[in-house]
Amino acid sequence: MSPNRKRELAELISFVGIFATETWKIDPADPVHPTNFAAHIVSTMGKSQALVGARQAANDAIESLQSLSQQELAVLDAKLQAAGAVALAEMRRRYSRQYKGVLKRGRIRNETEFYLVKGILDSCTESLDQGEQATLSSLLLRFEQSS
Repeated sequence: MSPNRKRELAELISFVGIFATETWKIDPADPVHPTNFAAHIVSTMGKSQALVGARQAANDAIESLQSLSQQELAVLDAKLQAAGAVALAEMRRRYSRQYKGVLKRGRIRNETEFYLVKGILDSCTESLDQGEQATLSSLLLRFEQSS
């Protein structure tokens, strides 16, 4: 496994573990806690299979964020940052189906998508290239003008 994929696996396990503890209230000692389950997958099936599962778990976690309030999101993001994990906006940029749909479609359909894109643009300046920053700015401006 390449160093980049090893790093991605570690980041995903950390994110999903914190998410499960804070949002789903799963005890970190519980065998079904994602960090424990990921360790089991690594030992029985290997890191590559664990990466596939961790990506899916992260995507599922990110998609379930829609039901959280802005305050709950801020608390979760603070916990991620305190643990040295990847920030919530960056995880959304990397793994959110909704975000990828906005980019593919080339337009923002509603306020939920607007705030998703705005949060990514505001928080991910280091990981966004100039082209993606320009695209996101344009999408936000078009949505604001049409509202």
